[in-house]
Amino acid sequence: MKLAVLGLGNMGSALAHCLLKSGHDVSVWNRTPEKAEVFAEVGATICSSPNDAIAASDFVIICIKSHTETVELVNGLSFSLEGKTICDMSTGDTSDADRLVAILEKQGAGYMLGMINAYPSGIGGDETTILTVGSAGTWDRYGSVIGNLGGKSAHVGEKPAALAALFAGLFTVRQGFMFGMIYGALVCQKAGIPMQVYADQLPATIKLVKDYHDLFARTVPTEDYDNAEASLKVYAMAQEDALKTYLSLNAPADFIRLMHDRTKTAWDDGHGDRQLTSLVQHMTDA
Repeated sequence: MKLAVLGLGNMGSALAHCLLKSGHDVSVWNRTPEKAEVFAEVGATICSSPNDAIAASDFVIICIKSHTETVELVNGLSFSLEGKTICDMSTGDTSDADRLVAILEKQGAGYMLGMINAYPSGIGGDETTILTVGSAGTWDRYGSVIGNLGGKSAHVGEKPAALAALFAGLFTVRQGFMFGMIYGALVCQKAGIPMQVYADQLPATIKLVKDYHDLFARTVPTEDYDNAEASLKVYAMAQEDALKTYLSLNAPADFIRLMHDRTKTAWDDGHGDRQLTSLVQHMTDA
């Protein structure tokens, strides 16, 4: 199996190094040739153009700025991609991904789109996850390659929209946690609490995140929201108390207000005795 990595920024370089360490036959290309030259020392074939790298390979990983740039790269090739499989690890929205897939399918190429949930230093780790979508059979043929790059990697479907939605959802979780810490810092600052004191208390709060995940995993997939140990209305009342504190201290309150308003609306609509996670059902049905 012959592989290629196009784009040797921090992430692309990490991908190429990992594949070479795993014993794969790897060709590399980068717009700035100097970045590619160092890979000759570790066994890669250095290519002077995308044409050369892709022509020499069965499975091509592209890791540049965006799906749009990948489309431009593919459209600039001088030969057909029939029989090749292109795995784009670049970023972009659903429309960009759909456009890329349409071009690849028209040329008879297989496609895979990947979402890397790690920093470059995590590539090759047993706990690292790369989530992919791809045309039929691509995971069976090349899933082991992606597994070399991340031990917890998985195939989640064929449609590009699935990957874009999953990225948006998981990104929201991470950013929601960060913004929670930021807004928490703002209200504590207003009350004169030293930021070090606030930061020192965060680990105890973080421990509850696992409990929240366990509740979510137990209730949302099965849509079983009854028998709540702490009901939605209990959370709504606690959120109201927190909102009043933000307002009384003149701290930015839009984040906690969003949570309170969503929860209070569900309570008013009859979900008060159910799990807080029943908001998924309530907001879906709204």
